[in-house]
Amino acid sequence: MKLAALALIASAHAAPLGPNLYIAGDGFTLEQALADAKREGATTYKILVTGSEAQRLIAPRATRDTTELLRLARASGARVFVCAKDVKALGVTPRELVKGVTTVRGYVADPTSLPDWERRTPRAPDRKSLAACAE
Repeated sequence: MKLAALALIASAHAAPLGPNLYIAGDGFTLEQALADAKREGATTYKILVTGSEAQRLIAPRATRDTTELLRLARASGARVFVCAKDVKALGVTPRELVKGVTTVRGYVADPTSLPDWERRTPRAPDRKSLAACAE
């Protein structure tokens, strides 16, 4: 247990804090995340999609408005991420998401218990998203 805690602390210090990170989920929509980035004048930024907003990223269900919003976000400098835990909760895999969305995982106590696709999923790009995507 102590070894796992030390590894978690070490990995937290290796990741950047999370500048220019906008989170869609928990009461904030994709539209609000993009509007916040524009309002703050971000030219390169990350949008992390969590919770109920993640269902909007499932390709067969994505509306034209959602795909256009994602296109605009990427055109304005955004990289769009979704938490693996939310993808898993929706019962889909990363292949079923809108093209251009990257699935990432957060802190995980026991990575050996993850499904193969999730074990191969890259870690979230910064500390804030690592924590937001933690299992």
